[in-house]
Amino acid sequence: MTDPIQSALQQHNTGRVIPFAAPHTLAELLTQHAQAALSLSGADRSAWNGQIVEAGDGILGLAHWDGTLHLDREFILAPLHDLYARAGQSRPTTTLARYRDALLTLLHEQSHFLGPHGSTQEAARAAFRAPGAQALEEGIAEAWSHTHLDAYLRLLSIPHHAPGIGGVSTRPSYQAYVPATLALTSHLDDRGHHPPGSTLTLLNRQTTEGQWPLVTEILYRSTTLPRLVPYTEEPEIRHDLESHLRNAFQSLEILLHAPQALAAHRSHATLHTALTTLDHHLEHLAKVFARPTQSRPPQSPTNTTELTRTPQSPDDTFELTR
Repeated sequence: MTDPIQSALQQHNTGRVIPFAAPHTLAELLTQHAQAALSLSGADRSAWNGQIVEAGDGILGLAHWDGTLHLDREFILAPLHDLYARAGQSRPTTTLARYRDALLTLLHEQSHFLGPHGSTQEAARAAFRAPGAQALEEGIAEAWSHTHLDAYLRLLSIPHHAPGIGGVSTRPSYQAYVPATLALTSHLDDRGHHPPGSTLTLLNRQTTEGQWPLVTEILYRSTTLPRLVPYTEEPEIRHDLESHLRNAFQSLEILLHAPQALAAHRSHATLHTALTTLDHHLEHLAKVFARPTQSRPPQSPTNTTELTRTPQSPDDTFELTR
């Protein structure tokens, strides 16, 4: 008996799928889902090489550095095959939730492949090893994918095949990272007077290489420091600000082993503390670098408050259960 999932993968990987305006089969979805993600994101390019393979044990989805997309059969490919096999039929909420989670994984993994013109997987992979890089990358991919999932489903005409899927809600994964990511991006939106979600979308268009530098750029430009700080001292200040936030995100890694509710609470609390400390530091720097008057000579930032220690959340005494 022919394996319909393997057949769909083979049709896609060998380029035998002729896409219509919207997918009507699993093979067509596999062929069209990446372009829909790219169009929705507004990114310049995708590093996906067009190939999809079944994921190994314990992996739901993986955007491999070589550009190949790995997808789990039981939780991703099988539900998506079922979606089209029973197109138009009424299905229980639990089934629709499985479809949503599978489609969210598609969008999440394709988000990892996005980047600006000139970006490379090699540079992104090197940046991924730096402190706080993985936490921010995963947090952005999951938060952006979850907030844009309904628009993604409409682009692919999924509600036509799975009636009621738009009314089903599911919870994001990576609760260790998503609340912190949303706290950071919302804070930057507020500081820069940008529409809600703007910073999250801009960061989603970057590879890992460009995400933290863009965070630092948006943060720095939201202050009065650009017109106060001598250009020779700007790199060190930018480095300190970025390191402070990177360390806060790096500290979230232990929360991956915590229950989801606890991880979400601690994630948000940690970033709230980090951002409060950061705002106070920025206010201090603005005073230090304020233009001198005749009665007050220029001050050196040598003894300003350092941001080397990762701020902890208010309930640090709580012991995590691994």
